[in-house]
Amino acid sequence: MHPRIQQLIDTDSSFCLIQKQDSDEILLLTGTPSQHRSLDDIPRLKGKTENRKTFDTISVIPFCQIRERGYNVHDNNEHICTITVNHQELLSTPELLKDLPIESINFDQPITFDTTEEEYGATIQRIIVDEIGNGEGANFVIPRNMYGKIGNFSTRTALSIFRSLVQSDYGTYWKFLFYDTSMYFVGSTPERHLSVNKCRVKMNPISGTFRKEKNYALRKHFKQDLLQFLSNQKEINELFMVVDEELKMMAKMCDRGGSIVGPLLKEMSRLIHSEYLLSGTSNKDIMELFKDSMFAATVVGSPVENSCNIIKKYSSSSRRYYGSALLLMGRDEDGEDFLDSPIAIRTAEISPEGNLYSAVGATLVKDSIPSEEVAETTSKSGALMACLQQDKVNISPPLLTNLHNDDEIIETLVNRNQSLSSFWFFRQLPRQRIRQQHHITLIDNEDEFICMLNHMLQCMGFSTAIVRYHQFDPAIDKSDLVIVGPGPGNPNDNTCQKMCKNREIINTLLANNHPLLCVCLGHQLLLKELDFEVVRKERPLQGTQLSINLNGREELVGFYNTFAGIVKDSEYVLSTIPETREVAAIQGNMFTGFQFHPESILSRNGYTILEEAIQKLLQPALQ
Repeated sequence: MHPRIQQLIDTDSSFCLIQKQDSDEILLLTGTPSQHRSLDDIPRLKGKTENRKTFDTISVIPFCQIRERGYNVHDNNEHICTITVNHQELLSTPELLKDLPIESINFDQPITFDTTEEEYGATIQRIIVDEIGNGEGANFVIPRNMYGKIGNFSTRTALSIFRSLVQSDYGTYWKFLFYDTSMYFVGSTPERHLSVNKCRVKMNPISGTFRKEKNYALRKHFKQDLLQFLSNQKEINELFMVVDEELKMMAKMCDRGGSIVGPLLKEMSRLIHSEYLLSGTSNKDIMELFKDSMFAATVVGSPVENSCNIIKKYSSSSRRYYGSALLLMGRDEDGEDFLDSPIAIRTAEISPEGNLYSAVGATLVKDSIPSEEVAETTSKSGALMACLQQDKVNISPPLLTNLHNDDEIIETLVNRNQSLSSFWFFRQLPRQRIRQQHHITLIDNEDEFICMLNHMLQCMGFSTAIVRYHQFDPAIDKSDLVIVGPGPGNPNDNTCQKMCKNREIINTLLANNHPLLCVCLGHQLLLKELDFEVVRKERPLQGTQLSINLNGREELVGFYNTFAGIVKDSEYVLSTIPETREVAAIQGNMFTGFQFHPESILSRNGYTILEEAIQKLLQPALQ
């Protein structure tokens, strides 16, 4: 056995093993364990290294850490588990697999879900009807928890599980085993949460799941099923929604712009996912970037802030470490900080006594079918559970290798981008800096779509500021234009502080003839101030792209609304959705309202639409 591995077994010391992206090398980190309640308490080292990449700390972050963003969450006093690295070593994957122990794994208590399929399906249905159907968000992720107990558990057992994961699972971002002497975390996570290296910031939103449940005798049969999956509008919309949500974070983090690459396919032993790569640049500190990124929309929902409220409402207990992230930090050859962070999913948390906890979730959207989402959670848990029951491990061979050059598959993927916003697919840089003399205030209504709007405006050259709705005072605001942004909630709820405050703001700005642009929720509240009826839609348009006639031309734009204003005779210029008699846009002398999101990836010409609207509203000032 490798002496380092034997030492781990003999001394009960803290360590972490990481195989990144099926590498032929595995990183071994050992060091001193510590626990923290604040991200800022994680030890940080500064300065030059010895001309090599140095790993300083590896941490497992609890989901309750999202409280540092001010978000609502169950907090069971979980701590950040950290190892401060004092030794790092790259080990050959084939050689290490020979040295890792092979232990028989027996369960004193079998792994079971804490909810039945019927109970979880009923929760899904309630969320679709009561939350998505009430404008509280576009999608939510509510986990199913699993519990069990492994008999005679030890570090040898944990190493044996890790060995099985490395051998049997593939296509993942990290396979890892973390032990800080108080808890083991072992997993095979498919998704990069965040990486930062030399100011390059990357995220990988993954959504859409093809379950490899068939044995395909012929390539054409697999291709037929895969094409059906790639053309499934529900799966496509689900991915676009999480891309929009993570673009919100990227727009906030990457002040120097970014771009989108994809869509791509990621194949693992039991599943195939669709994904995009988001890449940008930023001069911010890596810890500030990590805080801004908590946590991925793919395991929380959108908008993230209100999704936390829904998660707490429908979950009776803490998420513990599910859906958060691991955080590896260090310094490169030049002494510059870097971080690498995968999402903490497909992961088991095991106590030294063998008590096991894990969780899986499905992304719930307006078109979700409860039985399908229940089946998805079962499939997602399969790879990890199979490795815990090693005698039942069945390695499914890769299927995509037979189609990697298939032009029909490639064309189907690329065609997804044809109707999307080109703005986000190319690096964005500020253009007409002369406009910085004109200031725009953006009102934040608990949805970081406002950050994407802000990024677009800065690329246009405007000076901007984002202000939370309850902190905005029209009497002291000195901006040239106010944008009332999108957000969750029912615009007809006259008991809601957010709705009342926004209506007060809109009323004051209209009375003062102050240039005003309202988006989504802001648009609905504007319509109410103009005496239009705003009603709950029979079917929400969360993450839906529609063609409308705007300013005399056809435009493909993205909608995220559950409520809509109804057309009536008025003096204003209206763009409508004829089939439902809904107001898609409204234009008056000093105001404009968009029910759609010009900043969304779903609005093909959204940048131009936004720029034209602002130019019209600011026309006297821009002359």
